[in-house]
Amino acid sequence: MKIIYKTLVIVAFILINSCITPFEPEGVAQIDNMVVIEGNIIQNDTTKVIISRSLALNDENKINYISKASVWVESETGIRYTGKEVKKGVKIQYNVITSGINPALKYKICANIGNKRYESDLVSILRTPPIDSIGFTPDYERKSVTFYVNTQDPENKTRYYKWSYTEDWEFHSEYLAVSEYNPTTKKIFDIEMSQNRHFCWGSSVSSAILIQSTDHLSQDRVFQKNLTSMSSKEKKISYLYSMELTQMAITQEAYKYWENIRKNSDEIGGIFAPQPSEIKGNLKCISNPSEKVLGFISGAIVSKKRVFVWGEDIDIYEPPGNCEVISVGPENPMDIEELYLGGYDVISYFQDTNESVWVTKTCVDCRLWGTKKKPAFWPTSHI
Repeated sequence: MKIIYKTLVIVAFILINSCITPFEPEGVAQIDNMVVIEGNIIQNDTTKVIISRSLALNDENKINYISKASVWVESETGIRYTGKEVKKGVKIQYNVITSGINPALKYKICANIGNKRYESDLVSILRTPPIDSIGFTPDYERKSVTFYVNTQDPENKTRYYKWSYTEDWEFHSEYLAVSEYNPTTKKIFDIEMSQNRHFCWGSSVSSAILIQSTDHLSQDRVFQKNLTSMSSKEKKISYLYSMELTQMAITQEAYKYWENIRKNSDEIGGIFAPQPSEIKGNLKCISNPSEKVLGFISGAIVSKKRVFVWGEDIDIYEPPGNCEVISVGPENPMDIEELYLGGYDVISYFQDTNESVWVTKTCVDCRLWGTKKKPAFWPTSHI
């Protein structure tokens, strides 16, 4: 729950630097080291559970993951689906295969951490309507673009929605290098296209709380709900951008929980907004009922949709424009090792004349901003 940590840090900063007598929100001092359980029980996909501990106000804003926990999803009839711990770098999560579980039953997430048992309330598996469309609106005056979602439930049964997304993008360096400098041998050599530093990819996941209620509307319809915005400087929209959006129906109780969290994280709701210790989820410690646990578990059959958008269709991207080009040769002799150590990268070399062309490295090597690992589903043939 990285958002909760950020909220506490910002609230503390505002209060400490206020000209009036500092107000210390009740319960903030006790929020340190609380167990945080994140995850939703997904009937048509893998359930992913992250367990961590909340941090003190003066700690670094990093997630304190809990490993070696025993995690499972359990039905109201007592059937267990055991989770497997998966590590990705510093991130630790527990994957539970819940695809195909009976949607007519209720389920809960359970975890043993040390000698303590934690459980969520039993939750129903809600059906989620399909995503109608994902679109974007460029703002040429502000030089930005906003992506949005449209959806609806003709049966007027959903009313409360939650979204998350993964995004991938292909981007290119400003210059295509056909040569490379070896700092060990201090030599320049030509390279094959398969060794290029020109085509790269990036990826990320959503972190904002994306929720919407249609309870106040006569129709259960969401129109152009903002998902994310990007400036004209972002490489995400320079060439080809993709978003896979996951839509999930949630209960009114879940919506209120996430709305309170959102107010504290996005709007810093002030001293009259619900404080973190007052935001009650649906998790509890069975071993010690007085212990507070952060998080809210929901259950659903989710819907997904992926879109690809070309940068030229968005048409707002502005290249950095700070690329310095230096030609080295008999007429302009320079120490190429010093050039390399000074932040330049070679793009071409002519052996017969001993001439080479160098450009600011940030404009040549796309690996500084991403990876050469191309997503398996990517539609272009670049390597």
